Amino acid sequence: MKGKSIFTNIEIDAISKLIAKKVKADSTTQKSLRAKIRKLGFYASDFGLGGGYTVADFLRVIKQKNGGPKEALKNPNVKREKSKAKTKRSSSDEAYILDLCDEVLKQKGIRQHRFDFLRGDTGVKLPVDAFYPALNLVIEYMERQHSEPVKFFDRRETVSGMSRGEQRKKYDALRQTEIPKQGINLELFSYADFGHNGAKRLLRNRERDFEIIKKKLTKYIK
Repeated sequence: MKGKSIFTNIEIDAISKLIAKKVKADSTTQKSLRAKIRKLGFYASDFGLGGGYTVADFLRVIKQKNGGPKEALKNPNVKREKSKAKTKRSSSDEAYILDLCDEVLKQKGIRQHRFDFLRGDTGVKLPVDAFYPALNLVIEYMERQHSEPVKFFDRRETVSGMSRGEQRKKYDALRQTEIPKQGINLELFSYADFGHNGAKRLLRNRERDFEIIKKKLTKYIK
């Protein structure tokens, strides 16, 4: 092995940023980026990776110091945080709307489904809110952060160097372009379609919201 297989969080972050740049760079720039990556101790050949490896490939093969994947699974705090995140998602406006879509369509959509053709800057598959295979239909619910700047959601920088707000706009546009290209139906719902308060949270008038969704999805109802 030319390099090393265990990296600190700081090293992982630095290498991930370099790989993200490498994926989009020309051949000359890629050469200098690969040299910087090797200087940090990562040699793709050590792990059987080809020259076109992505950040996802890097994260899959390396080990992490101070709280790596195996340690995280043993850490009860990590499990609690995951459980909290799952509970928060299940009680969100997005989950509320998708539950109503399931009722209207009389079938359960696959939540957070990932298509192979829909990938982000690092090569990771991007999720869609709900996919109904029998109807060849994807439904996306656009909360306020999808249509306006929200400091809480947008302040952090992503691996590719852009803000989360910029990345969200880019990925929203990618979904809206690439999904129909694949011959898959796409329907969008926004918080603005329903009654909402000043914070753009839904008032959840279930009967009225059901009718709004039913009207839009009528052509898919069997």
